[in-house]
Amino acid sequence: MDHAFSARDWQPTKPPEPGEEDISSKLPGLISLLNHQTRCIYDKPYQPRFWYDRAKTLTALRYPELAAGDAQKAIKLCSDALDRLSEDGNPWRLGHAAGFWMRGGGYDDNDDDDDDVVVATRDDQLEQRLANLQSEAFELQIRNLYYYPNYFEGRVRSRLYPWMREEHRARSDELIRRVNREFARFSRVRREEIKACNGASPDEGAPFCVLRRYAFGNGARDGQDGSDVLGVFAAKDIPKGTPILVDPSETWGCIGPGSKRRSTGNPHDGRGCTDPIHPNLPSENTSQDLRWIRERTGSAAADVLLRCRFLIHSIRDQVPHPLSHPLIARLTPTYRQEKTNLFSLDHDIVVPNECLQQFGIDIFADPAYDTWVLFTLAARIENNSWSDPVHKCVSPLFSLFNHSCAPNVDWTIGRDHTTLWVRSSREVARGEQLFVMYDHFLLGQPLSERRKRLRRWLDADCQCSLCVQEEKEEERLRGERNKCDCGCSGCNKEVQTSLWDVEKKPVFPEDSYRVEHRGERE
Repeated sequence: MDHAFSARDWQPTKPPEPGEEDISSKLPGLISLLNHQTRCIYDKPYQPRFWYDRAKTLTALRYPELAAGDAQKAIKLCSDALDRLSEDGNPWRLGHAAGFWMRGGGYDDNDDDDDDVVVATRDDQLEQRLANLQSEAFELQIRNLYYYPNYFEGRVRSRLYPWMREEHRARSDELIRRVNREFARFSRVRREEIKACNGASPDEGAPFCVLRRYAFGNGARDGQDGSDVLGVFAAKDIPKGTPILVDPSETWGCIGPGSKRRSTGNPHDGRGCTDPIHPNLPSENTSQDLRWIRERTGSAAADVLLRCRFLIHSIRDQVPHPLSHPLIARLTPTYRQEKTNLFSLDHDIVVPNECLQQFGIDIFADPAYDTWVLFTLAARIENNSWSDPVHKCVSPLFSLFNHSCAPNVDWTIGRDHTTLWVRSSREVARGEQLFVMYDHFLLGQPLSERRKRLRRWLDADCQCSLCVQEEKEEERLRGERNKCDCGCSGCNKEVQTSLWDVEKKPVFPEDSYRVEHRGERE
């Protein structure tokens, strides 16, 4: 947000409402103001006024989720400052134009010329200003929460944020090479298992899969540059039933107790995941315990934990920006033009920020973990995750396979609920693209139902070979049904009428009976 972007790239995330003002003429000024306010935050990140001011600008730009996030940081800073001001014998003051809190030297300090009355007055005035700002920030926040006061939730449409840097918009050649090394590593490690399954000894060190650009040709696909449309291809001939990939993952979450809004059911009598260790990993210590997230977010915990897992990987691997992490950079979102989602103040903003603080991130001073990054990550996860009734997971290699309603690859979930096994469902020739079916419930469903369910991942109708073939067949059948009596489908022959259609009809005795008793039910 600290650099200018073209007004043409502005895509508001707030769903349109009747009677909204056209702000196109104001965009250049709002963009410039957003850049300035962001630089002010970089300079003085603990000044709550700066966060509040930017929240107002984001509201005007119609980014409700980001405005709610900035308002939350203003509220948090005001709340922390008020708590410190109320501590007995522990006066804290805002450093003049410095953007940080500092403790006063004390009433007996020789270098403090203020007497007790002046200090008390200043503290009272400061406390009142902070309380007023906190109240204003809360009012601004709830303006962006569409479902308040019933829920602390808002409405949002996932969009590409125009200030996102180019290196975070596409997959680099280095990332593709890294992924192909991961595919090759699997083939070496699982060589004996593959031999036992199909009775054939695989080529030493030769991978089954290779990631390539232009998965569907050189043209653009769904508005995406063809060079960034990746696909997994067979690196050699693969017999039917061959395990071509075992894909474990450390980016997963499990649900907690309770019921999720607008959904029914929760396994284990509403208790969610019953594993006492989950969602922690065996390698983690008590300071890294994430069970508080599962208990707090309940049946929505799998989504929240999955997002937090990616953030934790970014922190541990010390990458300069989470969107640069190879586990995140390989994922792409689908920005559905008409799809409106809910966002939760607690689940999507507050809890992820508290998790970041748990793992040592200064959420005010580190712009790499700004609110827009959290929502960008959420969009990528939503488009690449799979789930069972209790768990939700993103598998690092499986997420790169494209969908077909006539797949040549099957996938199953391992007993640990975090590992996927991928096998060829028929013989596959070298160079052929490997396809999976995203949703197993689509198997055997009619064309319309498949395309409807696939809208979770696609912003247009599925164009796989099976769907295109069935669509043509349906069009052919419709054409046959529309043929007229003469056997053609485009006949302009006038419809013939008989005298019975135009002449006055006679009235029979039974007609009057029907009129008299109309509307009665025997």
